[in-house]
Amino acid sequence: MRAMLSPGTTFPEVDLFNFQDKAIHWIVFTIQSYLWCGVGLKKKTPSLSSTRIWINFLIFGVGVGIILEYLQQFIPYRSFDYLDMIVNVLGAISGLLIYFKVPSNKYILE
Repeated sequence: MRAMLSPGTTFPEVDLFNFQDKAIHWIVFTIQSYLWCGVGLKKKTPSLSSTRIWINFLIFGVGVGIILEYLQQFIPYRSFDYLDMIVNVLGAISGLLIYFKVPSNKYILE
């Protein structure tokens, strides 16, 4: 996440394909959302009715994706982009769906 708030000049220009930036946003937020969804759960099997999963998803998936994109407009050589924000949220949703399919028990706190 630190990379999203670093000045744009600190990264080398690498263009492998047209939508590379969006793909990176999607991958980062998918992984982040997947890892954060199960934090604080005591059950090994997630359920759609688990309030903790939804709170984690909304804060660390959706909320962080929106806030980080908004803050980029204040960083030199970076810019705010609604499409990046949408891709961040879609990545977070993907992470949530993957979490329900393949839950991570590694991050269970007791």
